[in-house]
Amino acid sequence: MKNRVNRFWGEKWAALALALLAILAICPAQGVRAQTIVASVNGDPITSIDIAEREKLLRAIGQPSSPSAALESLIESRVKAGEINKYGIKVSPNEFGPTVNYYAEKGHMTVAAMSQRISAAHIDPKHVENFFAIQQAFTIYARARNRAVEVSQQDVDAEIARDKKLANEQSFTLRQVVLILPTTASPAAVQEAGKKMEGLRARFTSCETGVKAATESGQFVVREPITRSSSQLGEQLVALLDKTPVGHMTGPSRDSTGLVAIAICARKAAGADAAKEVAQQKLLQRIVEGQAQKLYEEMRAHAVIVKKGQ
Repeated sequence: MKNRVNRFWGEKWAALALALLAILAICPAQGVRAQTIVASVNGDPITSIDIAEREKLLRAIGQPSSPSAALESLIESRVKAGEINKYGIKVSPNEFGPTVNYYAEKGHMTVAAMSQRISAAHIDPKHVENFFAIQQAFTIYARARNRAVEVSQQDVDAEIARDKKLANEQSFTLRQVVLILPTTASPAAVQEAGKKMEGLRARFTSCETGVKAATESGQFVVREPITRSSSQLGEQLVALLDKTPVGHMTGPSRDSTGLVAIAICARKAAGADAAKEVAQQKLLQRIVEGQAQKLYEEMRAHAVIVKKGQ
């Protein structure tokens, strides 16, 4: 069981960061703007621009986003960054999976939906990257300080009994079908693209023939197949997929790349092992989050925090 739990930090979560990587590539860089220092944490300044960017990010991920909430969030980031920098802990965007998933669940949305909201908010990509990097690195730090933490079979069984959805885990094999559109596309162009997607959807009756038709038309990009469990996809997306027969395609939705639909190539019960693994992951994540929060509160109590006017 311990080996399966450890995979929580491995490859299974890496895919959850893909949408965020796309955001970091698409978000425009911010120009130079006037700024003032509004606070400092252990001598590290927090500016008015930092506050404005953090407000937008918090709003996008479904968290309280008042100026005071943004300042407190930045103080947290500065305190945590100071600690992880002592130990040289660094993470890259393709390691953000657990943290991205945590904030999506906390905001009651899918990873894709949260990613789209971040993209639409036009936040400085470095601000987005720093936020998730610090949170993920600090979680790794908290986990390293508590290596003995394990999840027992009894706890796993109790979690499955508590969360009835785990016993109904499904496994989906999916392919994204994309019709590329620039973000500046006119309403008429979007409407025309929608007609093309709906035309393909009407002809899409199996992944084998549908993918071939989409590819040969030269108008669509079909992504490589991926396999995901219900928990990885989130309730909203699973509800949509459950309404779509195997071999068919969902209706299109707009994102930063264009119009995107999802073809369902396979759907089956994930089985007891999958339910246990998801339960293990959730339990471990809760434990580590609690450890990280306790560590942060101890560090904040000893930090030198100076706010303008105080």
